[in-house]
Amino acid sequence: MAKQRFKIPATLDVSYFDMEFNVKSKNGVGINRPVSAKVILFALLAAFGWFYLIFQTFIGKGGVPLIIGFTIAWVALSVLLVKADKTNRTGLELVFSMINYLPKSGRYVPVRMSDAVYPLQHLLNIKTVDPEDGRIHYLDGQIGYCYHVVGSASALMFEQDKQIILDKVDSFYRKLPVGVEVIYDTVYEGHSVDEQLEAVRRTKKELNVKSKGLNTLLKEQHDILKYAINNNQGLTSLHQYLVVRAPSEAALTEFENLLIGDVEADGMMFRLAKTLNYKEMERYLKSLLGAQK
Repeated sequence: MAKQRFKIPATLDVSYFDMEFNVKSKNGVGINRPVSAKVILFALLAAFGWFYLIFQTFIGKGGVPLIIGFTIAWVALSVLLVKADKTNRTGLELVFSMINYLPKSGRYVPVRMSDAVYPLQHLLNIKTVDPEDGRIHYLDGQIGYCYHVVGSASALMFEQDKQIILDKVDSFYRKLPVGVEVIYDTVYEGHSVDEQLEAVRRTKKELNVKSKGLNTLLKEQHDILKYAINNNQGLTSLHQYLVVRAPSEAALTEFENLLIGDVEADGMMFRLAKTLNYKEMERYLKSLLGAQK
């Protein structure tokens, strides 16, 4: 039977600073949600900093108006830096990311042929893509592939089929090899009809009957596919890609067997999974970077 409730598993990348405490008293007075240890620590440091600046520096000797103005500014800044977001990250932790983002070099990555390739590699974490099979080599030594996937879920499915798919998805992730990471990318893009064009060319080449009408029909099909449908941004549809990262060849092979097994067995989770070759990877990365062909 399919699960009725789902949750995001807690991350293992935690420390003592991520421990949460309930600061609400028995009579209900206090903060309505748990507060992490780092938020409490930052708040205490901000309070000690205020006391030090008021009583040990010239600020406390500037009179009541200066103390009040400084206190308001200090409290506003402290709240901005101490307050945690929904991912439990404080504003102070985001300051370092902001510092890296402020320089123009941190916000702008040139991709001209004459520019250095390392900034782009660092942005994508991709070192190279094999021209033979489209295998991705990451900067951290991991390897992987990118797949064009088609799922089986639909809003029009019967409740029983939904439960079967949920069970299959749960089983798939439980069997996922250790260290393997999967990334889903859902985009709107034009249709790629390379396979259909190749089928039309093959049909024309293997045509044994000399017929002007058939040749005209095949040419019309070729022109419609190539000029009217192929990558036409006015005919976009939803496409989903799966990018896999594996720490070793064995882990990648194990994931491929798991993926192929699902597609070939019942296709409940993935109805189709096609590995992108080098040309298709080039097209996919161009779409990510907003480059035009």
